[in-house]
Amino acid sequence: MNMKRFVIVAVSSLMLLGLSVVNVGAAEGKGVEQNKTGTVKKVDLDAKQVVVMAARELTFTVTDHTKILQAGKPKQLADIKVDAKVSVDYVKDGDTRTARKIVIMAGKE
Repeated sequence: MNMKRFVIVAVSSLMLLGLSVVNVGAAEGKGVEQNKTGTVKKVDLDAKQVVVMAARELTFTVTDHTKILQAGKPKQLADIKVDAKVSVDYVKDGDTRTARKIVIMAGKE
């Protein structure tokens, strides 16, 4: 009976430890995918960055792995225009926000 209780306590402890590690990572914002929606203020093709005004101005780095979509169709960084409304899925590491997916929703015609 003691062995069974020991195994239950050990497994429970490991599960709690795992949840604690996940929560610490989420609190630091590292590796946790987040989303912001806002209006494009600047597109820098050379620096591969998009500046979006959400609650405040945020800069997102675009990589070769970033998916850019409009109406479900693939687009390029150059297709993103100032004043377009976008939704950005990104990962934050320190002060760097790396875009995983940018959806161009609407904008200036």
